[in-house]
Amino acid sequence: MSLARVLAADTAGGSFQKAHEYAGIALAGATPISLLSKNGGVIQKMSDLVLAFAIPVHMHISTNACVTDYLPKAARGPARAAVLGCSLVTYLGLMKLNLAGPGITRTVTGLWSRPAKK
Repeated sequence: MSLARVLAADTAGGSFQKAHEYAGIALAGATPISLLSKNGGVIQKMSDLVLAFAIPVHMHISTNACVTDYLPKAARGPARAAVLGCSLVTYLGLMKLNLAGPGITRTVTGLWSRPAKK
């Protein structure tokens, strides 16, 4: 797999379209599983790892499609490089959240919980 194909992931062929489709399926499956599983349990942690991989893959390919549709050809190269950088930073941030923090699910559900009284 060449860097040029990764940069132009939306037009790089069938393997990237399949990756986008599988990432969408993973998001559709892992999201309810992680929300309905035991808080901090193994299933939730596995779902968080699936989400940490599927979110950046889906984001990268979808955002590249927007770059193709809305930017002139001269601006696509730098925009695609920026998209790749954002995708990598997103992956690293989500993995750090999973491995060194509470995980994606507990972080997101924490947005709707009240802080503990001191």
